Amino acid sequence: MNLASLKFLKTERMQVVYILICILLALICAFRFVWQPLHEKAEEYAQVREALEGSRYAEISTASIQKLAKAEGETLGSLSNEWVRIAKRLDTFPGQVAAQDTELDRIDYKVELYEIRQRLQQKSDELKIQLVPKELGLDENLDSNDDRRVRMLQLKAVEKLADLTLDRQINRLNAIYPLPPIVHVEKPKQPALKKGAPPPKPESLPRGKKIFEEYPVRIECDVDFDHLFTFFQSVFEENQVFIFRNIRVESGPTFDSKLRVKAVLSALLFE
Repeated sequence: MNLASLKFLKTERMQVVYILICILLALICAFRFVWQPLHEKAEEYAQVREALEGSRYAEISTASIQKLAKAEGETLGSLSNEWVRIAKRLDTFPGQVAAQDTELDRIDYKVELYEIRQRLQQKSDELKIQLVPKELGLDENLDSNDDRRVRMLQLKAVEKLADLTLDRQINRLNAIYPLPPIVHVEKPKQPALKKGAPPPKPESLPRGKKIFEEYPVRIECDVDFDHLFTFFQSVFEENQVFIFRNIRVESGPTFDSKLRVKAVLSALLFE
């Protein structure tokens, strides 16, 4: 065998080696980038299939879906009716929702405030109960920037609570005035954030639907034990519900007025 034939043989053998190396590399790449991801996906799909087979929706028919949807609709209707009943029971201002967007004139507000002041003063004189805050903590001036609806509802909350205290025979009403209203909204759905994206600004987030409003009123009065108990009972009666935000009971200034009560009670207005 001459040198030329050995060189050719060596070349062929090297070619075979190169081919085998390429085949081996191709198999490794196929395993790493093709077969292994497919195997992982297959396992993932198997887990999903097992989870679906174990769920209550795995073997339901169209009739079962319709029956389930009907049951869920009935449950939703029942919950909605229950919410309406609770809102009606706790609403301090029944019938005010329909009129809350009504335009209120400044003169109407002043006339309403004046008539309520006069009526409560006359009532306190008849009951021989001293009504110290004759102004009721409300300013009769209504600026263009004021929310007229809020001012009127604050006036109604003060009027209703003043009536309650006088009807329950307190000894003396030392102070009564409204506080800023509190709006309760449902928690809005937060938008999905992309990975690495900065959190959105609070003002850019969607606002939740308004559920109800509180109109707090601060009150200070002198009363005895019996009439304080009847007052506590009265604030839970229908159409005049007030919720206690805080309360403090101190020793009263006289023998007849054994207790001095300082409290913040809120009237509720539901949408």
